[in-house]
Amino acid sequence: MLRKILKDSKLLLLSCFLVITITIQAQKPTQTIRGTVEDAKTHETLPGANIVLVDENIGTTTDNQGNFKLENVEVGRYRLKVSYIGYEPVILPELLVSSGKEKVLEIEMTPSHSDLEEIVVEADIRKDRPQNSMAKVSARTFSVEEAGRFAGAIDDPGRMAGNFAGVTTSGVNTNAIVIRGNAPKGLSWRLEGVDIPVPSHFSGATVAGGGGLTMFSSQMLANSDFYTGAFPAEFGNATAGVFDMKLRNGNNQEHEYAFQIGVQGIEAAAEGPFSEKGSGSYLVNYRYSTMALVFPMLPEVSYANEIPIYQDLSFKINLPAGKAGKFSIWGIGGLSHSSMEGYDEPDKWKYPENREVMDFHYNMGVSGISHTKKLSDKTYIRSTLAMSAYEQTYEEKSRLSDLNPEKLFRLHNTDMTSGTANLTSKLTITPNSKFTLITGVNISDKMYTLDGNARDYSTGDYEQILNGRGNSWLFEGYVQGKYSVSSEIDLTAGINASWFEINHENTIEPRVSASWQFHPDHQLSLGYGNHSQTEPLFVYYVSNENNPNAYPNKNLKRMRANHYVLAYDWSITKNLRLKIEPYYQRLYNVPVVDGTPYSMLNFRSDWTFDKDLVNKGTGRNKGIDVTLERFLKNGYYFMTTASVYDSQYTGGDGVQRRTRYDGGYVANILGGKEWMVNDKNLLSVNFKFTFMGPYWYHPVDETASHNIQQIVYADYKPFIYRHSDFESITDLTVNYRINSDNTSSIFSIRIKNIFGKQYMGKQYNLEKQKIENDIFTSPIPFVSYKIEF
Repeated sequence: MLRKILKDSKLLLLSCFLVITITIQAQKPTQTIRGTVEDAKTHETLPGANIVLVDENIGTTTDNQGNFKLENVEVGRYRLKVSYIGYEPVILPELLVSSGKEKVLEIEMTPSHSDLEEIVVEADIRKDRPQNSMAKVSARTFSVEEAGRFAGAIDDPGRMAGNFAGVTTSGVNTNAIVIRGNAPKGLSWRLEGVDIPVPSHFSGATVAGGGGLTMFSSQMLANSDFYTGAFPAEFGNATAGVFDMKLRNGNNQEHEYAFQIGVQGIEAAAEGPFSEKGSGSYLVNYRYSTMALVFPMLPEVSYANEIPIYQDLSFKINLPAGKAGKFSIWGIGGLSHSSMEGYDEPDKWKYPENREVMDFHYNMGVSGISHTKKLSDKTYIRSTLAMSAYEQTYEEKSRLSDLNPEKLFRLHNTDMTSGTANLTSKLTITPNSKFTLITGVNISDKMYTLDGNARDYSTGDYEQILNGRGNSWLFEGYVQGKYSVSSEIDLTAGINASWFEINHENTIEPRVSASWQFHPDHQLSLGYGNHSQTEPLFVYYVSNENNPNAYPNKNLKRMRANHYVLAYDWSITKNLRLKIEPYYQRLYNVPVVDGTPYSMLNFRSDWTFDKDLVNKGTGRNKGIDVTLERFLKNGYYFMTTASVYDSQYTGGDGVQRRTRYDGGYVANILGGKEWMVNDKNLLSVNFKFTFMGPYWYHPVDETASHNIQQIVYADYKPFIYRHSDFESITDLTVNYRINSDNTSSIFSIRIKNIFGKQYMGKQYNLEKQKIENDIFTSPIPFVSYKIEF
């Protein structure tokens, strides 16, 4: 009997063990969702706000400091709703919870209008709308989660922006942003409220205003705003658009790490609290990459033995200081170097690039300290002191066929070094729920050294073309207000005033906008803005060849632009929206070369820039942008953007022509599908198809090209040639996330330009003594493995 009892007990224990084992193995990994809820205008925390995971029967409320925590949430996607008396509800749709990192949220709520009746308001899911309540047209939020998911973005904020309506990038090999026919240099890059140099590796190598890859991973960013026209008064010194980026705070309760390795290099990140008792945190990310692994896969053209290498470091330290407010210390920096040795043997000179020696550096860094403080229940101030610097050097030499092949002839050598000290301060006053007033100043002092030399092909002379040293101040002040006439109508108005030391020019730029929610699902908005922008410093310090200390462009006025935008928004369903924006932009005071077709509206890149400019040019961009977007829900999403536009300019000869960037049309079709695998892992497949009208070029001067055996464009016949009326690019991204206990592994395959062909210009075939099309046809693969823990 005893033996039977023992036997049965063993069987029972074994059965229990098997059941427990199976249960443990079947359990999904869990994670914590936590964060802070605060007023969007005053940044006052909101205790007692309700936090609910919709359809999951899981919820909590914020504590006295406005913090909340939901523990043991199984991995997957969730719909999180936040509600608070007197505020409009907020819904975060399809929130991704993974096992490798806590989901830490900073949620801002907008006060409801006091004259609203007591009714239940269902929050709109409009994560496309900008965080800046002063922006009513031509603006949307940049989502970090989307940057990692959208095909073609490759975790690069610059390339992510190319998905938006009215925006294209100037090539598959660059992230330079073209907005509504404007040159990339018309975009203002901002970080933590401060204007910064272009934050891209290899910036200016082929396009001024962009480069190969943004100098920090999109995983460093909090949600940020992107503007394509008629932007609010707080933004100055830009005529095309503004990318207003913000760094996120690190986890202030748990130490978390990430490591990634791929064909393009390695990346490591860390974040966490400084102490168990404090609320401060750190966040740091480092990348090292050499594209030498990728370039051998490209066609045998000028890229044959080019070696691009880069590395970057970015960080943010968040230091809450109680009644003294909050301090943050932040920075980004990057080193990028590209070189090409060419070949000594003439029989390997298929193209002119194969006989050249090229060396290019772009090094950039910016660091600052920001302070935020609530002065009262209705007043909030944020100030930042930052320093930035960049160095851009380019040297090119050539082995000439009629001389000793080992003899190197220098073509040009340019060195641009600039440092900037920035001070910004922004005061927000909210007397009541209907009215908000924002005023502030942006002060910058640019210190620079510019040297440039070039060899004139026609004379053989080697001359200095750039020569400048010193500093220059730019002062900006602004005031803007928003008034809610009713729950349906908002009005905003503001003025940006500035003074530029180089030419001692003052500007006053008015900005106004309004929106009318005439139906719960329909909204009309309109906006007007006057904007101006300084030219790159080297433009002002072009030297006169007869007098190197004479600068003919030093009194050049700033280019100006008037933006007019009308917008219609239709929320077709809670997850599907349509937006239509017709616009008109008139540009004036445009720098041109007198008596010629040359205009800075067409500027791309020119290492031997030596032109004498006058403000006689004009330009105009008009068109219509359309966006149809389904936000991610039930595992799939899509976004279709289409733009039809016309971009014209008048040069120094008074003749109106199309601009270089007048592609005429662009359409993006992108989307993706997610699947849960084994009820815990996530597989996603994402695609993007781009169809666009190619940019325009000058035709080739065949006689001159054959004479020097290198392409010479006929600049006296501007922008009358493009190789076709149609161009396409196809991108694919596949991600597979494996969720284990406290760890996530992500396998990614990202391929740009799978089937497409992009025209890069003309190239001279030295072997055949023939002018050929330079068409980039090769796919660009990015394969990586990342672990988060």
